[in-house]
Parts: sequence; C-alpha cells; structure tokens
Amino acid sequence: MSDAVIVDRGYRSYEGPRLARRGAMAAIVRESVRRALGLRRKARRKILPWSLIAMAIISVAVLVGLHWAAQRAGIGGLVASQLPGYGQYFDIISRIALLFIAFATPQLLAPDRREGVLAVYFSRPLRPVDYLGAKFAGLGILVMGFYLVPEFVFHISLATLAPEGFFSYLGGNLDVLWQITFVAFVYFVGHVSIAFGVSAFVPRTGLAAGVFLGIMLILNQIVASVVELGTFPGSRYVALLALEEHPRIVRDWVFGITTGDYVPRVAGFDPWVSLAAVGVLFALVGVGAWGRYRRLT
Repeated sequence: MSDAVIVDRGYRSYEGPRLARRGAMAAIVRESVRRALGLRRKARRKILPWSLIAMAIISVAVLVGLHWAAQRAGIGGLVASQLPGYGQYFDIISRIALLFIAFATPQLLAPDRREGVLAVYFSRPLRPVDYLGAKFAGLGILVMGFYLVPEFVFHISLATLAPEGFFSYLGGNLDVLWQITFVAFVYFVGHVSIAFGVSAFVPRTGLAAGVFLGIMLILNQIVASVVELGTFPGSRYVALLALEEHPRIVRDWVFGITTGDYVPRVAGFDPWVSLAAVGVLFALVGVGAWGRYRRLT
C-alpha cells in the first residue's frame, strides 16, 4: 500500500456575513424569479413567459391607442364609456396572467422535488415554511407585476389624455390607486393559491399546469350546472366552489361595476363572502403545502 498523501487544495472557511434564514430565503426568491422568466436557461424556456409579457404590454398599448384615437376624433367621452375601464381591464390582463401562473408555478415547485434537492435546501437553517414562503413571494413579484404595471400604465395614459389636465385627473382619481392594488392582490392570492396547491402535489410540470387550467376553466361550468339543477339541501353552497369567479366578484364590488352573472352571486352570496373564500383558500393551501413538504424532509 502506498502512503496516504494530504494535498492542500486551498479550501478555506467562509469569511463573509452570515445571512442565515433571511439570506437563504432571499436567494430562493431571486432564483424563483429567474427560473420563471427563463433567465440563465435555454432559449426555449424564455419563449412562453416573455411572449406573455409582450401580450400584456400590447394589450394596454392597444387600449391606450383606442382612447387616444377617440380623443383625436373628438369623441373621447362617447368612446370611453364603451371601452374597458380599470375594472373591466382586469378581465383582459387576468387571462394572460392565468397562463403565466399555469406555466410558472409548477416550474418553481415540481423540479426541486423531482431532482431531489429539497434535502440540500433543508440542510441549512431553512424550514419548509420558509422555502414555500420564498417561492410564493418570488411568484408574487411577477404576478403582481402582470396586474399592476399595465393598470398603472393605463392610469397614467388616461391622465395624459384627460381634457382637464394630467394632475387634475390624478387628483380626482386617487381612489383608483388603492382599488387597483387591492383587486390585483385578491386576483393574485385567489389564482396563485390554486396553482400552488396543485403544484405542491402533482409531480410533473405539464400535468400540474393542465390540472390548474382545468380547475380554473371547467370547474365553474360544473358548479353552475349543479347549482342550477341541484335540489338537495344546501346545493347553493356548491356555488362557493366556483373558485375562479371569486376575485371577479370582489373586483366588481370594489369598482362598483357589474361584469357578469357569477355563480356565487346568483346563488345569493354577498361579495364579502367571495373575499372570505379567497382568504380561506389561501389558508387551506398553505396548511396543505406545509404538511406536504414537512413530510418530504
């Protein structure tokens, strides 16, 4: 046998700041944003997220262009009443955001489980709730951006085109700022909670995206049929399972508009019930995802 040889590889102890859990969570947030946008990944991973971002930009550009053309033609007041306002524009942008959520959420959760890297995360002073919270925060930065950036661009553009002047319009519509922010947050929590719950349990990204879109697009129709045809006691409470419609009901409530006959509203539930349903959904998904990842540790 040859004698053992000790080779100095130049390793040395880490001498930087000890960031502990907060630093680990911040790193996960940054990585989540990069992964969802396809940054530092193959070109094909960038196509869908950036195409959806482009669609969001185009949608607000077209809407502002219609308002501008109406102003130039001298029919701005007449046309403005027929074009989507702040509340109605959420119907447009939420469809785009829904596709982004369906794509991004499974990308943030499923690969870590499939590739077995959770043990590496949890070998540090990082708890499952920290990991999930950081993932949720990273997704929140992007999804809230989908809602808020186009809405605020729309708001500034309307102020620029307003006959009464830029600052007069802004001063007279200060309530729009909190309305947009609050409604965007409700949309974010309501939609992302469902995607998060699905992605925490479904192992494949494509399957998770399909299940999420199925829940959002098909479940409403099933619930509407059950509520309409149901004769059993308490059938009206099935309307609360129309999960995709709760943020829209809250949106109508906040902006004082009516954009559709949503199932929970037809069943006789007040808007505050939809707001509470979004909160309950968030809590249930949080507990379920935490239990799931706690078992994985």
